[in-house]
Amino acid sequence: MRVKEGGDVTTTRTGEKRRWIVAAMVAGCMVVATTWLFRVPAPAPAEGGVTSPVGRTAALQIARPGPADELLRQETELRDLRPLFLPTMRNAALPERRREPRQALLEDDNAKPKISETELNLDRALPSVVTLGGRPIEQAEPVDALGLDSELASFAGIGRREVMMAEFKPRGGFVEVTSTRDGSRVFSEVLPIAARPATDKLWAPIVFFAAVEASGLASPLVVTEGSRVEEVDAHFRRYLAQDFRIGLRLTPGLYRVTVAP
Repeated sequence: MRVKEGGDVTTTRTGEKRRWIVAAMVAGCMVVATTWLFRVPAPAPAEGGVTSPVGRTAALQIARPGPADELLRQETELRDLRPLFLPTMRNAALPERRREPRQALLEDDNAKPKISETELNLDRALPSVVTLGGRPIEQAEPVDALGLDSELASFAGIGRREVMMAEFKPRGGFVEVTSTRDGSRVFSEVLPIAARPATDKLWAPIVFFAAVEASGLASPLVVTEGSRVEEVDAHFRRYLAQDFRIGLRLTPGLYRVTVAP
């Protein structure tokens, strides 16, 4: 029993040593791997030495234009943004206001421009451009607004002026013929005194509808707009067809005939 017990103890101690050896080897591998991750950078080469392309860094040099580099100086002036931000009344800070004893903050406001005169008085230096009734505005009176000249004062205020009218010669009427197809004027003519109706009543222009064929009027003239006097309508209806012979003066077609005083 003792020998067996001693043999079991020896086997157990040998297994424990093996486990410790394996654990030590694993710990050593972890230490080596950790040391590989945290490597110390290589020392910088001495002055004048050759550096590798991987560790080379770009050098930054500030350009300072001088008399020798005229192109660089002109480009610097062209790209200079300082003239865009000159001090003005909108971006420059006003001096700090200091309030005197027993004085309000807004009593002496010098930051705003002031006008010494109460009125601009532009008429002192500039001549009067607008006149009313032939007078300057400052010397005009209310009555000058009613007329332009003293000779036309009787017509002023109602929009009328004296106009010379040409005297019309006596006539019996005025006839105008237009085409109903395109509205163009065919002819217009002054009627003689013999065409005047035998009445003293005032009458309005008359409009007739005329249908003309190769032999003359295809049908009697039709009154579309009367003169408000029946005898005048009948007179010109007969006169145009018989005396004026309007059917023979027109080519075949449809026409609008207007007769005015």
